[in-house]
This record gives sequence, C-alpha cells and structure tokens, in this order.
Amino acid sequence: MNTPLRRGYHISHMRILSFAAALTLGLPSLSPAQVTTVDEGSFSIFRGGERPANRIGQESFTIRRTKGAGGDVVVANATVTFDTEHLAPALRTDTSFSPLAYQVEVRTGNDVERLRGRIGGGRFSAQLKNARGESSKEYIVSDGALILDDDIFHQYYFLVQRARGGTATIPVVIPRRNTQETMRIQTGANEQVRVGTTSVEGRHYTITEPSGSTRQVWADAQGRILKVQLDAGNIIAVRDELPH
Repeated sequence: MNTPLRRGYHISHMRILSFAAALTLGLPSLSPAQVTTVDEGSFSIFRGGERPANRIGQESFTIRRTKGAGGDVVVANATVTFDTEHLAPALRTDTSFSPLAYQVEVRTGNDVERLRGRIGGGRFSAQLKNARGESSKEYIVSDGALILDDDIFHQYYFLVQRARGGTATIPVVIPRRNTQETMRIQTGANEQVRVGTTSVEGRHYTITEPSGSTRQVWADAQGRILKVQLDAGNIIAVRDELPH
C-alpha cells in the first residue's frame, strides 16, 4: 500500500495526469441538464508553510450531483500529483454522502496500483490489483461511515457537510489502509482565510483522530473546502481560486 503524504515527498516538477476519465464508476451517460456541479477547483499542497519553495503537489477535482435510476448520486473525481506519485480517486455517494463505490489508481514511477471498493450491508469490499497480482479484502464498517483517503483533500467536503453547525463523531473509512477510524469534527468560529491574493471568511472545523492528532479545515458557507491543514505532518492544502 502507498505511504501517506505526511511521511514525506519532495517535488521538482508537477504534471496533472488525466486518469479520471477511466474512473467513471460505471456511471451512465448523462445530459448536461442531469448534472449539477457542486464544486470544482484545485489545491496547491505545501509542507512547512505556504511558500512557493515548499510546494510539493497539486490536486484538481470536481464534485457533481447527477440523476441516477435509483435517485440522485454525488460523484467526486480528482487527480493528485506529486513528484513521483500520481493518484486518481473517484467516489460515488448517495445524497447523505454515504459512499456507494470508490476506486483509486495510484502510479508511482512505472508501477500502477488500482483499488476498487463497494460498501453495502455494513461491509467494505475491496479488490486490489498491482504488478504482484490481485487480492481482495472485506471488513465491517459502521452505519453512516464516510470515505477519507490519504493524500486527497477535496474529500473533506463530505465530513464538513455531515458536521456543519455542530460537533459530530463520524466513522471514516481509509481505503488504502484497509481500516476504519472514528473521527470527531467540531465546528468553530468564522476566520479569515487567504485564497490566492484574496482574504475571505471561512468556517473553521477541527478534526481529531483517535490518536489525538488534529486536522484543521476551513470551508465557505456552502461547505466548499478552502484550506486543509494536517497538523502532525505540517502539510497544508490551499485552494488556488475562490469557489464560484
């Protein structure tokens, strides 16, 4: 499995790869009238402060709401690019943001690893394929669990949507670690957040892991993520432009 970002990467050149086109999670073709863009944009990722010299990666993402045969679904795709590692996650949820299917492709040099997972009946069933072959794993997940994979920042949107306006204890599946953790997210005050050359107001959320480590998240009034800070690794992901 991949080493999480907070253990350290260094970037010399960034290049966004269009893996997401292959990660459609089996969605049917939809007309534009059936698709609503919830959020779309990009993050610059830094280690040790928001200075150009500290930039180690970039994430481009879209979150869309679409019409499905069984009701509306939310689909989130992204490309996340570091110096030697490129991730392409794709998540499909229901309108309560509970995951229905997830897959992620990870390229490290010439190595490719693909994980596909589905949640149903209180279980997460995952299939992993890489150069060493194929394997599968299934484990129990709690009702209402969300997905938050390592090194991916737009997925904090789903935690914020679940906890907006208060404090919540949320079970979180971390697919590439084959584990579930219970995280506590607490809504704080509005604070000024710098996005590009603009300072805007964002609601501050604090996420506490079972280990006691904390993550700080700032989001706009619609819950769209402006900034994420992983305190344990001194990692910051900041939106490149304001949501629109």
